[in-house]
Amino acid sequence: MVHSISAARFALAALAVASLAACHVVTDTELAEIRSQGQHHGPDAARLFNEQLIPYADKNAKPAAQVIGALNQNFDDACKQYGFRQSTAFPCNFWIRVQGKVTRIDSASRVGKAYVDVGQAAGAEPVQVVLETGPVVVGTGVRDGFPGIKYSDFDDQTRFAAFGQEINKLVVARAQQSLKLKIGETVDVAAVYSSWSEPTGEIRAIPVAWK
Repeated sequence: MVHSISAARFALAALAVASLAACHVVTDTELAEIRSQGQHHGPDAARLFNEQLIPYADKNAKPAAQVIGALNQNFDDACKQYGFRQSTAFPCNFWIRVQGKVTRIDSASRVGKAYVDVGQAAGAEPVQVVLETGPVVVGTGVRDGFPGIKYSDFDDQTRFAAFGQEINKLVVARAQQSLKLKIGETVDVAAVYSSWSEPTGEIRAIPVAWK
């Protein structure tokens, strides 16, 4: 009986030694990488904005008056033809080409508004688009209007919202560093207009790709 107990203890001790030998001590960096596996922090905002989002906006923007004219006729049809919507939880986002003269600038508002006459659609009233130039940009249309960004790329709503704020900061920096708009000046920019229904009031768009 004594011999059996001793043998069992020896076997357990040998197993413990073998287990310790198989262990691997990791560094703090390795531990952080292990813990982060499976987490979704989303893409790098600056890199995506410059390398993907700006070219996408420039390529896919349609004449503003044309899009607004379609919106006034039937929102759902216009959304299908010209817009992008991730789901019904998001507004429809339209990339529009804003070409025309600046008729008014509102610098009193922190949104920073530049009013641009963009012509008119067939049989419609002249269309005016208000560009948001910052320092504050309202909405997340730039983020939500780009198919390359999905909510599932992020762990939670907080990270998704923070990413949208970073994108908006890049929009404002680009607008304020690259140009100083003046009344009478002609502009050409691809901007995003977000809406849940037919336009009412000001048609505000966030400018992204300046010519």
